[in-house]
This record gives sequence, structure tokens and C-alpha cells, in this order.
Amino acid sequence: MGDMTRRIEDDEGSLQRLMKYIPGFGGYRERQIRRKADELVRQHLVRLLDGVQADLEEAITGWASQGLAHLEGLDTVRTRLGRVRDQIRYADYGYTGWFDAVKIKEDELNAMYDYDLALQGRIEELRQAVEGIATAESSAVGPQIEYALSLIRQLGDAVKQRETVTARLVP
Repeated sequence: MGDMTRRIEDDEGSLQRLMKYIPGFGGYRERQIRRKADELVRQHLVRLLDGVQADLEEAITGWASQGLAHLEGLDTVRTRLGRVRDQIRYADYGYTGWFDAVKIKEDELNAMYDYDLALQGRIEELRQAVEGIATAESSAVGPQIEYALSLIRQLGDAVKQRETVTARLVP
């Protein structure tokens, strides 16, 4: 994910490259690139969560055909997963706009991307937990649901902490 900014710059047209030489425009353009990179990272995380949601829907369908025993818990997982997804999707882009006033060093920017990479790891862990729900024996579904809810809670906390992580980078 650290190469996201470079990929955006590589996709620029000649007009954007020319505008880099206009006094004052370079900093503005750099902030826009950072915001775009942040947007792309978030979209990627949301797509991953959409995949988890689809897997969860399949698990719910499978368990619904076997009876109603676990549907309430599964619905709770569905609801909380949707909330965390929306937290990521609808959060302010550009790390809350403070890029406007602060020059972030490349290593600090990479630290933010590393944090987002850790969020991706948490999503993968959640995906595996949902897979465990789908394949568990009936007696193990309850604990699997609790485990998934725990991971969703941790992911939600990590998304909230993202703001704190970025605030620490401000000199």
C-alpha cells in the first residue's frame, strides 16, 4: 500500500506534471495525491469487507436451512460488520484534512499506510472467523459467533484509533 502515492503520480497526465512547476501548486497537488491514496486504501478495505459480508451471507443461508438456533447471533454479526464497513467507507478522506497545514514526512506517511495494512490483516482474520462459522459443527457455532463479534469489535476500535495514529504524526 505504500506505493499507492507513487502509482497515482505515475498515472498523471502532462498537464498535472506541468502544474507541479507552478509556485504553490506543488504542495496543493501533493495533498490531493495523498487524499486520493487514502481514498483508494479505504476503498480496498471496504471491498475486502464486502467479501467477508458475502461469505457471512452464505453462512447465514446455510445455517437458516438447518433451523433458527443461531440466526440471531449471525444477524448481530451482520449488523456490526456493516457498521465497521461504513466507518471505513464514510470516514473523512485525507486523514481528517490536517494535511492542509502540516508537511508529513515520507516515513510518517508510510507509518499510516502500515497501519492500514494492519487493518487489512484484521479483516483477513475476520474472514477466516466467518469461514469458521460456515464450517463449524452446530455446537461450535455459538463460540465462533462470539469470536467473530470480538474481531469486529477489535476492528472497529482499530478504525477509531486510526485518527489517533494520524494525530501522533503532527509535529
